Amino acid sequence: MALFHFTVAQISRGGGQSSVASAAYRAGEKLTDEYYGQIHDYTRKQGVIMNEIILAANVPERFKDRQTLWNEVEKVEKHPKAQLAYSFDFALQNELSMEENIRIAKEFIAENFTSRGMIVDMAVHEPGKDPDDIPNPHVHVMVPMRPLNEGGIWGTKQHREYVLDENGNRMKDEKGDCIFNAVKNTDWGDPETLVQWRANWAKKVNEAFEQHGITARVDHRSYVEQGLDALPQIHEGPVVRAMEKKGIKTDKGDWNRFVKAINGAIRKILGTFKAVLDEIEEMRKKEAQAKAEAQAQFNEFWDAIGEYEKEIRKKYTYGHGIVATKKMLKVHEFIINNHISNLDDFKDFTHVMYDRLYKHRHEMIDLEKKISALNKVLERYETYKENAPYYKVWYKISNPKKKAAYKAEHDYELKRYHVAERELKVIYPDMKIPVKELIKKRDELKTQYSKMAVKLPDYKKAADQAYKFQKQIADAHRKRVQKRVIERSR
Repeated sequence: MALFHFTVAQISRGGGQSSVASAAYRAGEKLTDEYYGQIHDYTRKQGVIMNEIILAANVPERFKDRQTLWNEVEKVEKHPKAQLAYSFDFALQNELSMEENIRIAKEFIAENFTSRGMIVDMAVHEPGKDPDDIPNPHVHVMVPMRPLNEGGIWGTKQHREYVLDENGNRMKDEKGDCIFNAVKNTDWGDPETLVQWRANWAKKVNEAFEQHGITARVDHRSYVEQGLDALPQIHEGPVVRAMEKKGIKTDKGDWNRFVKAINGAIRKILGTFKAVLDEIEEMRKKEAQAKAEAQAQFNEFWDAIGEYEKEIRKKYTYGHGIVATKKMLKVHEFIINNHISNLDDFKDFTHVMYDRLYKHRHEMIDLEKKISALNKVLERYETYKENAPYYKVWYKISNPKKKAAYKAEHDYELKRYHVAERELKVIYPDMKIPVKELIKKRDELKTQYSKMAVKLPDYKKAADQAYKFQKQIADAHRKRVQKRVIERSR
């Protein structure tokens, strides 16, 4: 039975996804994910008929390599919740041979995707054992969301269009910021484009059916759009139609107008209901996928801990088993107390610990600078106060010879006075120096600094401990992956 299925979804970090992992799964290959530092091995996946990267005319040949392509996509996207790629799924037809299905799929891709400058990562799957899999032969297509400019440089997904007033000047909001609209640089994600693609795929399939003399047909429209859930109208006949054309209302015409209105309302209600159900189904799939990925990460994490424990127990052999047990208890306690459930969580937690340590240190350095600045002012004030009497005596002497003799005798004290006065006037031009307030502020900062100094060793110990445990478990995980790779290659 002919089947129409054509959907698109987004692959994004916000959904816990990786474009490298997604590409490896669809292609049934082993790819190294440089962004996450992981290896995704799906070489044992069954049902992958073929895979191929199809490039637009302006795309460099290096993107023919799947690992290069998707690692570059991951690298160019900086945001932790970045949208990475579009993922298309469309069903092939059991009425056609696999060769014919692949041929029309490639024609469709060339006409609708690569003609727009898109890079296409295509894979054909046969129905698998997964109950959630599409129950027909189908095509998976991944397309980087970011367009590629001339020269193989990644472009931007959108640009700003500023709102202008009648004089052509940029309008601003209440905060003084320029008002702008974010405009997409491609129409790849527009609903209208998807509708057109669905229609083009249906047309491509139906043309193939016609060429092979197959009577079956597919329709890209929903059942609601096709009017399958509608009340029937009554036959009007030529007389009634002629009367209606002249503007004469008839019972049959009124009934059919009533039926049309009812059918319109039904279509609207069913359309809304279908949209809600589709959204619920999409949310369910995303939730199931997120749960599956989280569970896989959780299992991988605890497998790594198990590998780490084996290494610890080898190191502390017979007679020292209690040491190994104590060490592992510390690790388990640390993981549970800090709510760590996978390797990424551990890495993030370690970063947070070091960020806290560095921030604490910088705050202490700032306090040291403030205390030093206050001490300098107070020291200058003491110098000024200590040598002021010498200045007053010198100032009151009217006899030039005596004044010069006094200056020569107390030159050191007078110079210290003038230097202190000059530096103080930079900060306090009126020389009204709030000494008591400065002393109080300095003592408060010293107290604050002392409290922070007490916490510093604990912060450093916590950060170092997190790094130590995280590195040891990450190393154990890496060894475990390498061991699996070696075993599979035998």
